[in-house]
Amino acid sequence: MATKTIDHEIIATNVDTPISLQLNKEQDALYVLTNYQLTRIDLNSKEYQKEFVYQRKRNVEEDQMDDDDDDDDDDGDGYSQGESDGDENRVEDPFEDSEPSTGDDEDRIINRRNWRRYGYRIYPFDNPCSLLYLQDKNQFIVLNEGVIKFFRVQLENNRPFAEGPSKNIFCYDFDVLKENNRSIQPWSITKTSQEDYFLFSLLDSSQLYSLDMTNEKAQIEKFITTEINSCPYLQFHRQSNQIFVYDSTQIFTVSINEKIPMKLQLPFDIEEGKGISSLTIGKSGFVYVLVNSNLYKCDYQQSKLSVIEDLGKLNLTMNSAQMIVDDEEKNFYASDCENSTVYRWKI
Repeated sequence: MATKTIDHEIIATNVDTPISLQLNKEQDALYVLTNYQLTRIDLNSKEYQKEFVYQRKRNVEEDQMDDDDDDDDDDGDGYSQGESDGDENRVEDPFEDSEPSTGDDEDRIINRRNWRRYGYRIYPFDNPCSLLYLQDKNQFIVLNEGVIKFFRVQLENNRPFAEGPSKNIFCYDFDVLKENNRSIQPWSITKTSQEDYFLFSLLDSSQLYSLDMTNEKAQIEKFITTEINSCPYLQFHRQSNQIFVYDSTQIFTVSINEKIPMKLQLPFDIEEGKGISSLTIGKSGFVYVLVNSNLYKCDYQQSKLSVIEDLGKLNLTMNSAQMIVDDEEKNFYASDCENSTVYRWKI
């Protein structure tokens, strides 16, 4: 029997290195994390309008510029990322277009002028790797280099702005993360069945860590190690209270309570030189795995992963994909870092 072809729709192009994506069901919007920015895509608009998430100076009132405060670079959360005007007045008049030569591209210059003139700019991130959205809290988590950032986004005249001060967990404040005396790059994070308790991985480590925010002071501890030595992705399977840990060739499950990793036998073939592109878990508990452009719907029961349906083959190839599915498990969204494109397909 011939494999069914899954047709796709392009909903965004020229999205610079789309690393991670999450759905906001209330807004009917897709949030896409890129190298240094967060982009909101309105799924209700005809042409899928996209807009950067912005940040306001906390001392600037809505729709009003404070002319006397050019050199205030407080981003309101005690953590300023990206280039700013805080250390140097590049021009005396905020509406003067001439600036000292910096070698910056036009987008950076425009962003800097908006910050100086109007008190807002594109919300900057520092080498981010992962995005997680907590629907029940209307809260985003971004894993930056050395910093785990919690924040909310609100719409102002249909333009997304980071709301109020963010909460930042500085990885270098925790001795357990400084053992190897090297840079700390959180890679993937997932929620668990316990509220305000998360697990996350690092870019270059097989060690998983817990982030406990149930008390006022955050705690980070070692959780468990797996056989995946670099870039382990994490997904929470609510029905079994297990964490899926995977890379391009293998999948493990880890019990939250017993902390025992178990390697799963893959119920599909992986061609040599290729592998698992992405894995996502639906609200129902079904596990969707994208392998060599083939999409499999799997069931996870009694520590076994089984294919219950081969959903078909995508009529495109994604070399560096991240995939999510909506609550109805009908609409899939995926980003491909290498071609700067975001896709949707329906099952």
